[in-house]
Amino acid sequence: MNETLAATLGELQAQIYWLHDAEDFTELTSAVATIYRKLGYTQEQAETAGNLISQAYQLSDNAALAQKAGNFDKEMQFYYQVKDKLTQVETTLVYQTSIAIHQMKWWMYFRHKQKLQILLHLFLQHLKAVGLINLLTALKLTYFLMEIGRVHKSRDIETTKHNAIKYWTELLKIKPPQYPYLG
Repeated sequence: MNETLAATLGELQAQIYWLHDAEDFTELTSAVATIYRKLGYTQEQAETAGNLISQAYQLSDNAALAQKAGNFDKEMQFYYQVKDKLTQVETTLVYQTSIAIHQMKWWMYFRHKQKLQILLHLFLQHLKAVGLINLLTALKLTYFLMEIGRVHKSRDIETTKHNAIKYWTELLKIKPPQYPYLG
């Protein structure tokens, strides 16, 4: 069961990256909602989370445009809006530990090509969600997500799916009280 679920979630996660690239935010919303439904959240929670995460992606794209235009203040306004959307996701999913700031920061540092900062915030996002008792899992999840991003940039959908399936397989093994994945 977990292997099938991990495969489904991994394929959906990989699909989300391509939907984001294609700016197909309606399908991206649907894919994210499907992930949360499969994780056991209600239809309403899943749809709300999907919509908010889709909005966060769009806001991060606006931040990237502001960055390219050299408008730091506008870029940061957009990133704070991203954090607010992701915080609303956490509230919707009744998360006990906030990881939204780390998701927002690794997205921002990814666009700024600051690898150490990306790694730090990816790790903190995972560690806070799964807890210190699952330190090794947090490290593995961080590695798999880094690999997903690296391979996605090279436009290799099959390897992206493979890494995303490994991510979910590892995550589902520990049955965390909340999921570090926010889109």
